[in-house]
Amino acid sequence: MSSFPALEVVIGLVFVYFVLSLICSAVTESIASVRGWRAAKLEEGIKNLLSGKESVTAEGRALAEKIYDHPLIQALVRPTQGKKKKAGQKPWPSYIPSRTFISALLDVAAAEASRLEHAAKPGGAKAGGHGPGGLDLEDVIGAIPSAKVQQALLALYHDAEGKAPEFRHRAEQWYDDSMQRVSGWYRRHVQLVLWIVGAIVVVFLNVDTLKIADTLWTDPATRSAVVARADKLAQQGQSTFDVTATVRSIELPLGWKLFHLGNGPQDIPNDAGSILAKIVGLILTVAALSLGAPFWYDLLSKFVRVSGSGGRPPTADQRAAAEGSAGT
Repeated sequence: MSSFPALEVVIGLVFVYFVLSLICSAVTESIASVRGWRAAKLEEGIKNLLSGKESVTAEGRALAEKIYDHPLIQALVRPTQGKKKKAGQKPWPSYIPSRTFISALLDVAAAEASRLEHAAKPGGAKAGGHGPGGLDLEDVIGAIPSAKVQQALLALYHDAEGKAPEFRHRAEQWYDDSMQRVSGWYRRHVQLVLWIVGAIVVVFLNVDTLKIADTLWTDPATRSAVVARADKLAQQGQSTFDVTATVRSIELPLGWKLFHLGNGPQDIPNDAGSILAKIVGLILTVAALSLGAPFWYDLLSKFVRVSGSGGRPPTADQRAAAEGSAGT
């Protein structure tokens, strides 16, 4: 262990933050999955993309409906497994690859171009191009039932100098750029929920940063046990980490003591100073958990390495090489 108690206290706090962040993230992801937030944000983003404006237009909404009904997109929908959907509710995928989206969009446009060509010339549609169905790609783009999307894709087509592979690459990048914005919407939405979930967990478990830090500072045995667990986590990685077992076995002041138990005082503060300290301690924990488990795991690994407790023992090959060097 480190010979610096202050560093061990920091490691202990970071370890606690990591464990609780995992719990909060799992709860938040479960809520997002049940509520279908990813699919909803993706649908909102695609309608916005196809509208070409800040607000969704009737053209964009209608085109999105056609694309979502395409077999390429429906193949990405998770099976309902016998669950009944609400009236009017359609299954939406939570992720659509750029290649699949552009293929579905161009196929919908090709069907529209073919229909228009048949209406103008009952003998058949013009073929021989590089678009879907052998149609001319520029004609296919021009048949997209959205003026804004037509304008955007025709600009990409001209930038690609009419080369179909280059156009598809640019069109897929256009879609990916828009989805980056949608990812930002989703992260901001989830971050707000993470704050709420974190606040509930912190208050329910009484995770007071100030009190935990005081316990780690004044109780060397508890501090050593927590740092040992942090060391094990840093060495073995997250894949073998058991959150439930850790929470059950961790010997830190978690939970509320509403009554006097033995010689220990109750946790309900009864004066202005202790009330303020409790509020500050809880708020600090909520703010810490909002940073997420990946942040705390990276920080924990760095602190463990600095303390000297997280260095991996040399392998057999490394020891043999070292002995060979010493022998020469």
